[in-house]
Amino acid sequence: MKRPAIFVLPTLVLGITVVVPMVWGDHPIRFEHRRPTEVHWAGAPTEQGRVWGFGKDAPPAPADTGPKVARPWTKGSPEWGVQVYWLDDPADPDSYVQGKVDRIVKYVVGLNANSLSVTFPYYTTGTKSNAVAARPTSPSPERLALLLDAAHRAGLRTTVRPIMDEEVFDYVHTLKWRGNIAPTDRDAWFASYAAFLAPYLKTAQDHSAAEFTIGTEFNSLEGDPHWQGLIDEARKAFHGELEYDANFDNWSKGAIAVPADGTGADAYPPARNADDDAPIADLKASWNAWLDHRGKGPQPTTKLTEVGIPAQNGAYRTPGEYYKKTELNETVQATWFTAVCQVAQERKLRGLYFWSLYFGIDPTLPTTPDTPRMDYAGRPNSEKAIRDCFAQTYEVPQQ
Repeated sequence: MKRPAIFVLPTLVLGITVVVPMVWGDHPIRFEHRRPTEVHWAGAPTEQGRVWGFGKDAPPAPADTGPKVARPWTKGSPEWGVQVYWLDDPADPDSYVQGKVDRIVKYVVGLNANSLSVTFPYYTTGTKSNAVAARPTSPSPERLALLLDAAHRAGLRTTVRPIMDEEVFDYVHTLKWRGNIAPTDRDAWFASYAAFLAPYLKTAQDHSAAEFTIGTEFNSLEGDPHWQGLIDEARKAFHGELEYDANFDNWSKGAIAVPADGTGADAYPPARNADDDAPIADLKASWNAWLDHRGKGPQPTTKLTEVGIPAQNGAYRTPGEYYKKTELNETVQATWFTAVCQVAQERKLRGLYFWSLYFGIDPTLPTTPDTPRMDYAGRPNSEKAIRDCFAQTYEVPQQ
């Protein structure tokens, strides 16, 4: 028969009163309700240690064995960069995309670069269209994040740079391009553009991009009052630098009327009198003459966001004509790269980004007759010119 609880309590109290002093002495016992601030493990870890992730058998953090930039970008050093153009293949599984990401980052680090800008297309339907949009060949924000994360692990400074695709304009036959679009309703166009940019701005912020290019080569839209509202909204989502990249012709005429944090130049100034065997000194003189339109001497706020040239005869006189083919001449490309690099160092430019490197290629393979002439991957002399350039450094004067 169970004893009623009322009789248990006196017995229990009496037991504690009598026994405890015998065991603990004549000092009162203090029961602390405070949670310990430290956990000390003695001997083998407990199950609690395994669950919380510490203790001797907690799995170690995976080692990052990927490529690392030898000299990461810091404030006051030049941005030695590569423009990676990403035309996505939507059929690729993410695991395959990750392989491409790792391959391209390794190659960029191997060029001694400290910066990577990822350029990718968005689309419109004509020069008078009031809308823009991504298509399946535009990498999704989620895929873009894979490249940003891998670049950061390698120590590269990153820029996100959407650019309007020009295939619909058929430039060769119409002379239409992104620089002379004429939307019939600019309110609608800028609203559509803002909607397209929004998820990419978020990804750039969430994955620590240093810079976002808010527009590229929109000659006909520069000075439009809609830019201020677009940039104000972009700042709410992205807290890094917002840049605008101007085409080389408009850039040379003076300050660009887009209220971004800075203006880069997609630089294809012609060396009109240069033959294919022109010495570096002549090419440097041509580069300097173009830069002098914006002032002589050091230009620490000038960043050349695209520098490219076809590896072919006649290219010095028309470095931006990617759509024409003449006789292959890889020396032309390598010498052009060397010349502009020396000018960048002498004029203390903010940075220099070489074009073009396609995301989907294996850059370790040699070129073929079908390789676009603007590509430098697989051209040993051009690659050496870039590596030698990026192995140098200088102090960029702070403004």
